[in-house]
Parts: sequence; C-alpha cells; structure tokens
Amino acid sequence: MCQDFGVRVGVTTATPTGNNDAYEFNFLESLSPGYRVSLFGNFEASNVITVKPEISHKEYAIKQKIDFGGTSIFDVEQRHTTFSADFNFDIRLTNKWSLIFGIGVDYLIAQKNTIEVGGLKDTYNYDLTGMTNDERLDPFANVGLCFKIGKSIIIDLEYRHLLDNWGTGDLITGNQLLSSDNGSVKLHMLNFSIGLII
Repeated sequence: MCQDFGVRVGVTTATPTGNNDAYEFNFLESLSPGYRVSLFGNFEASNVITVKPEISHKEYAIKQKIDFGGTSIFDVEQRHTTFSADFNFDIRLTNKWSLIFGIGVDYLIAQKNTIEVGGLKDTYNYDLTGMTNDERLDPFANVGLCFKIGKSIIIDLEYRHLLDNWGTGDLITGNQLLSSDNGSVKLHMLNFSIGLII
C-alpha cells in the first residue's frame, strides 16, 4: 500500500433547506463562503481505490432572511467553527479524474450570530455550554469529484449532506435560530479545495 500525506486549503459554503414557512431558504441568498484547512492521508489500496482520511478546521456561515408576519424582517447569519473528521474513498475514473464518496462528522467548537433588523446589527457569541456532545456532533455523507494535476496537486469539489435533522428555535425568546435539535431542516455544504500531497 502506497502511503502519502497532504495538506489542503479551500472555501466552504452551506445552505439549509426545510419546510418551515417562516424561513426563506435560498441557496444563492445564503451563499457566504468560509474557509477550510486540513490534513489528509492518501493511501492507495489498489490501482483504482484510494483511501482518504482527513481532519479539518472549518468555518462556515448560514445566512437567512426571516419574515415574521410581514411586520419584522430579520437578516441573520450564523457563523459556525468546527473540527471535522472525514473518511472518504477515491475511485479512479481516468488518469486525472476520480469520484469521491464517504462519511464525515463535524464537531461545533464556536458559533457567532449576527442579527440585523432595520439597519441595526447585533453580534454575539452563542453559549455552547448547555449543548451536549451529541448535539455538537453532526454526521455527513460526502460525494464529489477530484482532479489531479501532476503527481502532487489535487483539486476537489465536494458536496456534504447532513444526515441528521436540525430544528428551528425561537428568535425572540430562545435567542437562537437553527440548531442541532431534531426537526425538519437539512444542511447542504459545498467544499472547493486545493490539496498538496507531500
């Protein structure tokens, strides 16, 4: 088995979808790039299959526009900082292209919320002390494409789909929006990154 390691940097963005009428989920409106920095393994199990475990430090934002009965419109951004662990397989399609699929988990370490109403902004760090480890862990399914340049540079486009449901909180009384409570909200994440095998 050929064993290599690498570093990766890139951008990530996330958007939620759900059936709560109070939320206007729109991928383009919610586009708010964050960053991703990671270390990964590149273990060739065969001529076709490569195993790619990865650990990452990531920040992504969820942007929402919430209309409460047409009287108040809130522009909201939740910025999440996480540690991530992914276990992916890379299936070679051609000499340059390969298919990525696997699973991953994000662990929430910080969250900053920004709420804007009528031109006034309020930013605060969300208190995570009341959350359990289970609430801070989010499982994902991963799929994507990898393009290899030479022997050491790879470009990945990856889609991650939240396997658990998030719930919606009460903006006024609960001082929270989307959270890892069970509900009907899914999170969709796109990662674009460049990696260097060393």
